[in-house]
Amino acid sequence: MQIPSLPLDWRETWKNLPFTDLAAAVLRLYISPDEISEEDVQGLVERSFSTFRHEAVTPLRKLEGGQGEGLYILELFHGPTFAFKDVALQFLGNLFEFFLKRRNARKAPGELEERLTVIGATSGDTGRYGIS
Repeated sequence: MQIPSLPLDWRETWKNLPFTDLAAAVLRLYISPDEISEEDVQGLVERSFSTFRHEAVTPLRKLEGGQGEGLYILELFHGPTFAFKDVALQFLGNLFEFFLKRRNARKAPGELEERLTVIGATSGDTGRYGIS
């Protein structure tokens, strides 16, 4: 595998794209249309970020005043669990589901369908809950 090259006009072409279109364009650099069609990539991305509470998914906010002049912050907390991890994991979950459905669609009638169980853990880096 090699790292794909950006299109020559990527700055101009991508600069005003909504998050979902930009994400799909970047993912298409890495995902062969023989593996997942361009339409399916777009659908997976749109489904993955449809639950985010901000229309821009990950809005960029300008910091005002003081030392913040010319500085911006990318908000990664608008997903369903309010965690930055939602940006990657919402897509990953839909990708798992996509491949599982495709594998099961190839099975003969009556053949046992495959299932997927994902077990997750956290290092506790998302904050503390409970008594302080």
